[in-house]
Amino acid sequence: MKNKVALVTGATGALGRVAAKMLLEHGAKVVASYRTEEKLAELFTFVGELKDNLAAIQTDVTDKQSVRNLVQQTVEKQLRVVILLNIAGAYAGGTDVANAEVSQWELMMNVNLKSTLLCSKMVLPYRIKQNYGKIVSVSSWMAVERSRRPKSAAYAISKAGVLVLTETIAAEVKNYDINVNCIMPSTIDTPANRRNFLRADFSKWVDPKDIAEVILFLVSDASKGAHGASIPVYGKM
Repeated sequence: MKNKVALVTGATGALGRVAAKMLLEHGAKVVASYRTEEKLAELFTFVGELKDNLAAIQTDVTDKQSVRNLVQQTVEKQLRVVILLNIAGAYAGGTDVANAEVSQWELMMNVNLKSTLLCSKMVLPYRIKQNYGKIVSVSSWMAVERSRRPKSAAYAISKAGVLVLTETIAAEVKNYDINVNCIMPSTIDTPANRRNFLRADFSKWVDPKDIAEVILFLVSDASKGAHGASIPVYGKM
């Protein structure tokens, strides 16, 4: 990872900050997208002395122009984005399809799927020109596990879209030595999830560090043979 540049969306979240820190620990330079100054401050505190190789750009990853500015600002700093981690995402559920609000569907499609599309779209021309790159996106076990979908249709469909988008881009850019893959976590062990699911067995959930380890493999040259893979990271679920 030494001196490679990674653009990480959702870097201020529970998974994103662990992945960003792990990349920094392995010598990468990280450009993080963020929404609020409060969350950005928490990220810099979390990475500690590694912060010298961390840059941040305020971005709305659901807005085309905002994402274009993110990529252009990174390139203008003479940083070639070799790695893209599409980690930004959200969950909304608890309602069946018959009673779900359209606004909930729009939120899931925008935050989970549209953001992945926009960031990948804006980075790809640079990677195609350089004939090298790594893109890793976050899907979900709900994309393939039918029993997990009831009352979470909008989320499941948005994450299934991420999986199909990953497979499609991978097929389109395989000849440019660009690896495009995704991971499919189960419930991630985060403080927010523990607050929201008080009766769950937290010991079965997947630790963000375990997910970050899989991401690290996928952005390394050890994964050069992986194109369009969707890797389950379920923990003990």
